[in-house]
Amino acid sequence: MVDFRSLNKITSGISIALFFFLLIFPEPIFYLFNVAGNDSAYFISRRAAMLFLGFGVISWLSRNAQPSATRQAISLGIAMSMLGLTILGILEFLRGYAGGGIFMAASAELFLAVSYFSIWLSDKKGNA
Repeated sequence: MVDFRSLNKITSGISIALFFFLLIFPEPIFYLFNVAGNDSAYFISRRAAMLFLGFGVISWLSRNAQPSATRQAISLGIAMSMLGLTILGILEFLRGYAGGGIFMAASAELFLAVSYFSIWLSDKKGNA
């Protein structure tokens, strides 16, 4: 299992990279997911960029947090978000709205979801 500090550094790096790509240069992500770039897609891309900026800041600034209710909230919140993205990505692929590249993102999201959920469980058991 990855420790909280390392996991937060990984999450922060991925999130900040996605922030820049989605805000400035989303075309490679659209290509990867086999999604057409149009005004609507760029609008959603810029909004998603801001969410990833938030994930990046939260994960970076909380990287040194010791087991606590706050760390549990961060872990569970990120785990649920990443699990939701994993499920939506797979469903959109099955519906034919996303290409096979979505599995690269879904794999990373599932890794983060499982890792954060493991930390949440471990912290919960430690606080009981």
